[in-house]
Amino acid sequence: MLQDDARIPMYAQLKASLLSGIASGAYAPGERIPAEPELGERYGVSRITVRKAIKELVDEGYLIKKQGKGTFVRRHVIDRKIEYVMGFTESLERAGYHASSEVLERKIIPADGNLADKLDISVGDDVLYIQRVRRGDGIPIMMENNYFPADRFGFLEHVDLSGSLYRLLSDEHDIHPINPKTTTLSMALADADLARQMNVVIGTPFFEIRTLICDQDDRPVHVGHQFYLGELYTFTL
Repeated sequence: MLQDDARIPMYAQLKASLLSGIASGAYAPGERIPAEPELGERYGVSRITVRKAIKELVDEGYLIKKQGKGTFVRRHVIDRKIEYVMGFTESLERAGYHASSEVLERKIIPADGNLADKLDISVGDDVLYIQRVRRGDGIPIMMENNYFPADRFGFLEHVDLSGSLYRLLSDEHDIHPINPKTTTLSMALADADLARQMNVVIGTPFFEIRTLICDQDDRPVHVGHQFYLGELYTFTL
């Protein structure tokens, strides 16, 4: 129960109690906090008081509301450069996550005009398309769609891609994807397919990035079309 002390509003006391729970680990990152009626009953306050405390914690970045699921403790935010130089695995490890990947699709497709132009190949040439779900601590964080010129990267069709693809290219093939070209960043809302693949509700915000990555010799490595879970990312210029 909270103290009926007019000097400290009830919502502020509730907010402080929830913050203490987050700081102590009683509410872990990614954990759902009790629903508003339960909090009201537990602390002996009105629904309005609970909503005000929750709103301020959401506004300040401690909590995040998920449509149809409830209110959760916000996970550690991952900061990435918009230039996309750093690989996904490295960026997660720096933020304290364990990175993993699952290949959803891997196939050869013909290059259309856009891919041919960016990958410096001819229209109709073979392109290796790889789609992966990238996870941090087991949570889907990024949907990755990459397009590689197959004549150079066809070997990726048959290798284990559960780890860092960039490290594999660098360590085993002396190919260093370090030169990003034109990169665009926009916002997108999850459609039915993306929501299903990423285990979120339809309409969840994502950062959508389109880019071309080249190697140390300025040769095209892949065209990327990626979706990053909005609640976990910030991008810096």
